[in-house]
Amino acid sequence: MKILAAIFAVLLLSNGVAHAQWKKDDKSVEDTPDRKSVGAFGAQLLVVRDPRGFIEDWQKPQTPEIKPVSEVKRGELLGAFVLFAGCKPDEREMCNSEVDYSFYRPDGSLYAERKQQPLWKEQAPPSANIQLSRAILGIRMEKDDPPGEYKIKAKVSDLNAVVSFELETMIRLK
Repeated sequence: MKILAAIFAVLLLSNGVAHAQWKKDDKSVEDTPDRKSVGAFGAQLLVVRDPRGFIEDWQKPQTPEIKPVSEVKRGELLGAFVLFAGCKPDEREMCNSEVDYSFYRPDGSLYAERKQQPLWKEQAPPSANIQLSRAILGIRMEKDDPPGEYKIKAKVSDLNAVVSFELETMIRLK
């Protein structure tokens, strides 16, 4: 497996936002391993094929089609993303949010990690809008990687609100 160092997407997302999805009919939805919220801060971890294409779709004014993957093939480029909403602004209206990515082999051993990556460290977006994190974990499974279930974890932290929680998802290499 090749971890492509956390890719810092330099995005202008002002046109590419979706509205918060952690509520349905104005009621909070239950947490799942890949989607959680604490107070106003919520996040979701997902893995997609063609991360550049996903970023391009995210920047369009229309709501992007999100197709998370669970089964992957050797050699294909994947992107692990965190979508989030509700980071707490400081006195300058700036968010200070981070993500720690961890990637685990089928035997449970740590394969790679990227710590203190910027989730969002700029002007706070409207709390109802879902944003795409700035730090994206690029992954490519190689010929020597064993088949099986790989776990991806993302610990997201809103440092202004002093809130953090862990998300996780799985991908299966055939």
